[in-house]
Amino acid sequence: MVSQKKQKEWDAKAKLAKKKSASGGIKFDDDKPDYSLLPPNALEDVVKVLTYGAQKYDRNNWKKLENLDDRYFAAAQRHLWALQKGETFDDETGIHHGAHAICCMMFLVEYNYLQNTKPKV
Repeated sequence: MVSQKKQKEWDAKAKLAKKKSASGGIKFDDDKPDYSLLPPNALEDVVKVLTYGAQKYDRNNWKKLENLDDRYFAAAQRHLWALQKGETFDDETGIHHGAHAICCMMFLVEYNYLQNTKPKV
């Protein structure tokens, strides 16, 4: 059973949502991450890099490296400097250097989470 307080909160949200909605539909997702903000072409290139790496090495192989933080930081730098020098696409994969750099940075962020917190996924 829903408490009266929670029901009043939902009713107030619904009233506000109906004012915002041209069709009258309601979904309480204003406080949730908006994945529609991800740029689709860049995201697709990042996924291509990840897929290439999984095929070349192994799925999640990146987690097994020694000195992972130093190595992926260096790899991100190499890809960013290639862009800075005017090279758009990686010679080996044909995929944008920026997507490679993003993957390296994602690995570093994920590694940080795995080292410092229990993963939620």
